[in-house]
Amino acid sequence: MKKDILKVMMHPLRIKIIQELAMKQKATTKEIRKACGDCSQATLYRHLKEMLEYDLIEVVEENNINGIIEKVYSIKTDVSKELMSKKDKMSKDDFQNIFNQFLITIMSDLRSYLEQKNAIEEIQNNIGLVSQSLFLSDEELLEMMREITKMIALRTNNEKTKERKLRKVSYIVTSSLEEK
Repeated sequence: MKKDILKVMMHPLRIKIIQELAMKQKATTKEIRKACGDCSQATLYRHLKEMLEYDLIEVVEENNINGIIEKVYSIKTDVSKELMSKKDKMSKDDFQNIFNQFLITIMSDLRSYLEQKNAIEEIQNNIGLVSQSLFLSDEELLEMMREITKMIALRTNNEKTKERKLRKVSYIVTSSLEEK
């Protein structure tokens, strides 16, 4: 039986790895090791291997440097694509692990934000937490999700400017199944 993905993440070194990848978007083993401080190469590789096995991170590039393959890692973030590709053969545990992966990505983003100077003083301009319960039919929910997707799509090609900060918008929709 697989370990709970959150238990896999609770190791301090793995948290540092996720934080480094969240800040840089992608990093080599050498860059990750530098960020992790006093850590042997063998220990780092063991943790990276386990994180790969649990789909927390992925190899996004491989560079050939003098005949040696250098892997470049990134946090695995395309949860919706993974959900859609596995939906017919997904167990409850599979879905729980994918959902936990999604939450870990958000927690990592928040941690990176909070490490910035003046993060708390500026929090009202940079973080939004909203939870609202609504009664919606399946059709109304799909319509609302399409509207949200459309609003986000209108802004995905915005160029970075002095006024524009990188923002990450994530949303979760849950439903309660009521007996009919």
